[in-house]
Amino acid sequence: MIKALILAKYTLKDLFRDKANLLWIFAVPVGLIVVQNLAAMEMAERAFRTAAIVLLFMLIFGCTGVGLTILDMRKSGTFRRILIMPISRTGFFLGVALDMVSRLSIMVGLIFVMMLVYRISIPGSWLDLLFVLLVALFFAVALGLIYVTFSNSVFAIIGLGIAPAIVLFQLSDWHRGGAFAGTGLVEILADHNPVYHLMGMLGGIIFEGAPLSQFHPELGALFLWTAGLFLTAVALYHWRVEKML
Repeated sequence: MIKALILAKYTLKDLFRDKANLLWIFAVPVGLIVVQNLAAMEMAERAFRTAAIVLLFMLIFGCTGVGLTILDMRKSGTFRRILIMPISRTGFFLGVALDMVSRLSIMVGLIFVMMLVYRISIPGSWLDLLFVLLVALFFAVALGLIYVTFSNSVFAIIGLGIAPAIVLFQLSDWHRGGAFAGTGLVEILADHNPVYHLMGMLGGIIFEGAPLSQFHPELGALFLWTAGLFLTAVALYHWRVEKML
């Protein structure tokens, strides 16, 4: 675990050295939140849209950020040096994951800052909302770890990262709107979309003031998704490691 923390600290320094990346993490979500809050909407709708924007960008950055971090390691020779260090596959991925968790935590903080700026209140608990966004954060990072083993270029990382994130998000939004009702197998598959569960929890807390205890099945499913993605990424990394050099 200590080695994973050291690796995370090393990679996290890149964020503050790369001002363009730091600006992207802040400026894009904040800009979209400002634009959508200019519209005359009910407070709960504004709160949900703010949370949904941050969720979407966490998915995008989770999918692309991990890949770009490791790609930079490969180009600089850092990746090769890490491989000869006495660090396990799990420790390596934990280090990269902790780095990306730190970056995405900035985006989680954005929602609370922007809601404070716009004086948005919600009927549910702010702590429950924070917990759900943190669950979304870890899921996004685990999803990104899967793509890194198949991404050998910036183009592939961005393509493989952004497209699935938008598809998962859009499908969950359609499902929430009842687009798949009565479609049998399609509806069953849509029910297992993890982003659908995330948006359902956000909606329940923001619109209905539902307590977190009401979402134990959804939280359990998301935990299984996240754990499964992480373990799959570790196995794929072992299989692809020579091609990643």
